[in-house]
Amino acid sequence: MVLPTMSKRDKLQDSELVAAARELGAELARFESQAEQLEKAPLQSEKHLERASAMLQGLADLDEQLRGRVTALVGAISKVRDRQQAQAEAIHLRAQELQRRTEVFKDLLVRYGALGQNAGELNVQMQQFAQQRQAAKTPEENAALAGTFQALQERMSLVADEAHSLAQAAEEQAFLDVARQADSLRQQLLSARNKMSLLQKSFGGGAAS
Repeated sequence: MVLPTMSKRDKLQDSELVAAARELGAELARFESQAEQLEKAPLQSEKHLERASAMLQGLADLDEQLRGRVTALVGAISKVRDRQQAQAEAIHLRAQELQRRTEVFKDLLVRYGALGQNAGELNVQMQQFAQQRQAAKTPEENAALAGTFQALQERMSLVADEAHSLAQAAEEQAFLDVARQADSLRQQLLSARNKMSLLQKSFGGGAAS
């Protein structure tokens, strides 16, 4: 899944939040300034009382505007909070996906490691067989190696099948590097199996079934 990025809508919400906070701050500064003026205003004449009364009404109006600014800021904060929660949920889901994919990859690597070990053991056994085949001089010695040859051929086919299965599993999980490596190992095993068959034929033995 793809984590959400900041869209034009998200940027607009951010600008709304900044604007709401700025407007609230400006209104609050005006309110505090006029409240301070009211506190210091003289109340010693009719003119003073009228002026103070007008200032008081102005503060009441400002207080109403402040309530609206607070509501706007709370709304902008709610939008940002909702977006943050959505992103947090997306991150949580991505973390779960990462964990699952990591476990799948580790399992594929374990299978590939076992496959490589089996292929390495087969390589040693093939070299030993080739040396024994070269050293065999009599039909009896050649016949004695027939069982070894057949067992090696069958084992190579099994390991090649395992490599094919691993390549398919890796490809299904979109781990293409592992899939290519497993398929390459399979091709090497099949090639070595064919070479062994040719070696056996060259000494008059039967080809692998």
